[in-house]
Amino acid sequence: MKSNIFNELNNTRVYEKIVDQIKQLIEEGKLKPNDRLPPERELAKILGCSRTSLREACRVLESEGIIISKPGGGRFVQKVDQSLILKYQINPIDVLEKTTVIQFLEAREALEPKIAEIACERATKEDIEKMEKALKLMEEKLKNPEEEIDADSNFHLSLAQATHNFVFISFMDTNLNLYRQVRKQTLQSQARYSESFFEHEAILEAVKQKDKAKASEAMKVHLSNLRSNVLGMLPEKN
Repeated sequence: MKSNIFNELNNTRVYEKIVDQIKQLIEEGKLKPNDRLPPERELAKILGCSRTSLREACRVLESEGIIISKPGGGRFVQKVDQSLILKYQINPIDVLEKTTVIQFLEAREALEPKIAEIACERATKEDIEKMEKALKLMEEKLKNPEEEIDADSNFHLSLAQATHNFVFISFMDTNLNLYRQVRKQTLQSQARYSESFFEHEAILEAVKQKDKAKASEAMKVHLSNLRSNVLGMLPEKN
């Protein structure tokens, strides 16, 4: 496979641009099923991006079933259905159906209060610092929805990581792309940005206090508000 099929990127939302470029290359037939992507260091250099941005893009692509990582073997393009290729030409938020979002919310409502409880028991000093960093970034980005969404998702991933349970971590990591799409639907006003920040602050404070009941309840309140907001904004059908 020729490395010159990739284009250098600018710095705005780099990981999303990587995702879009790889999808476009698949659509154009320049990347085919079972093609191996260049090694991480080499591809990051070709694209002119950081390896961190490249890894984030690969997580998104893996969660969508577009590429697969093989231990010790690198990353490969999966066999992609033609209907999925057509879907790449549509903004992902436009293809979210209400039933899909409801199922995603149900899974989060079942898991995340428990994640918050377990984090109270197992969170290390480093875990707390990661959540504090994500929360601080959320506060700084309240007037920038796109960046606030990234900080928000990083908070939930950091909370899952604080459980030191790979199943919880994998769930959050794998579903970050869908998570971001849902968040884009809920953060439609400055008031909601602020409400969401304070909800996350309450969750973190409970974890720091090792108060499992309080952490679980704070998460339930957050997810209930999330459900109310997103379902009120999503169309019945796309």
